Amino acid sequence: MLKKIIKIFLIIIWMGVIFAFSSDTGEASTKKSDSIIINIYQIFNKKELKEKDKEKIINSVVYPVRKIAHLSEYLILGFLITSLVSEYTLIDRKAILLSIILCIIYASSDEIHQLFSVGRSARILDVIIDTIGSSIGTLFYFIIDKKLLRRKLYE
Repeated sequence: MLKKIIKIFLIIIWMGVIFAFSSDTGEASTKKSDSIIINIYQIFNKKELKEKDKEKIINSVVYPVRKIAHLSEYLILGFLITSLVSEYTLIDRKAILLSIILCIIYASSDEIHQLFSVGRSARILDVIIDTIGSSIGTLFYFIIDKKLLRRKLYE
């Protein structure tokens, strides 16, 4: 029972993290993305950038970075939800589908939530990317679960 409560708690926390990111204004969200891009670039290249160079780098990678962030957020959510579903049933096609559907519902509600944040919008493409991320997370859990299950059977 404690395991289920912990998993529910982790899902709620992660949904809260996603909700918090979606609550940012468009300007605040852009600043976060830009800052992450520049910090990563400077870590790997070990040099400070001039403002014009920063802008060039940001413009060249901001779109894929933001979409990878979407995918990553929902990969984690898919993994967590599938982990919880596994507490109630064996992970099979129905369980995988249930996990993905729950993630799609949250992704859709998240996009609607963004309509109420200044400078943000709702995009179907983001729900599709979120769905891909949650599907990957769900499949990761499925694969890990099967490998652990096999290991337990042979021990």
